[in-house]
Amino acid sequence: MSGPVQDGPARLPVLAFDLGGTRLKAGLVYPEDARVEGFTATPSAPTAREALERVAALGERLLHDRGCRAVALCVPGIVGERSVAALPGKLDGMVGIDLIDWLETRFAVPAVIANDAIAFGTGEAVHGAARGHARVVVITIGTGIGVSVLQDGRPVTPGPLGGGLLGGQIPIDDGTRGPHDSNGKRGTIEALCAGRRIVALAEGFASIPDVYAAAVAGEERATRALDVYRRDLARGIAALAHAHTPSIVVLGGGPMPPANPVLDGLAALVDAWLWPGYAVTVATAARGDEAPLLGLAVRAAA
Repeated sequence: MSGPVQDGPARLPVLAFDLGGTRLKAGLVYPEDARVEGFTATPSAPTAREALERVAALGERLLHDRGCRAVALCVPGIVGERSVAALPGKLDGMVGIDLIDWLETRFAVPAVIANDAIAFGTGEAVHGAARGHARVVVITIGTGIGVSVLQDGRPVTPGPLGGGLLGGQIPIDDGTRGPHDSNGKRGTIEALCAGRRIVALAEGFASIPDVYAAAVAGEERATRALDVYRRDLARGIAALAHAHTPSIVVLGGGPMPPANPVLDGLAALVDAWLWPGYAVTVATAARGDEAPLLGLAVRAAA
């Protein structure tokens, strides 16, 4: 594939991919005006080989005959400068692949890679709900919990374990209830606050939207489940707030759309756990699925 047009490369987009275990999202990102063109979401694949084949095909489709200034990819797990160091239970075979070499060979432009939570957090800190805040914590809620901590739009510390990445493994309970997290532990933020926990607590509902709809309608089984989940989430937010002292905590991921019933009373519960005189805003993500693509483009343009 041809590289970027040399005339005015700063006007060219960043080709950005958010590769997860379930979905592959991509788009052409113009970081100067926070615009994502051609956003596409397709199923991912169980193995690294198949997933990267889909990345290549989707990239070709998005670019057509135009160029890009850089290519950027985020994935779950512990992500180093060139490869994934650990990725339990997803994208079999991804660990150890030199992704920078693969991307640069495939697309003939400079490449960057990042953890997906860091990319999402960067997008929300620079272009989303946390814009204008200096210290930011972003929590992405899905099958697990992603955490990123940013200062002035950048992860607070470098390296594969930097940026607050392991915040989901902070214990907030005695570990006698609930499922295990991705580290095999109980009682952590991830174990008690992952999206699947909402359905498990409610029992008898097929999906999180079903639980939410029942809670809004006043069904006791759903409201009780959300009360438990909300209290656990408040403890998790408070723990991360005390650890990192942000002015805002942003909640993202599929289970956290704007105006969802978990938010009812959540800020007050968080406030009750905080140090006297310290307050933190709790908000939902503003850029949704675009956030990690925007965050990748910020990193690629730096």
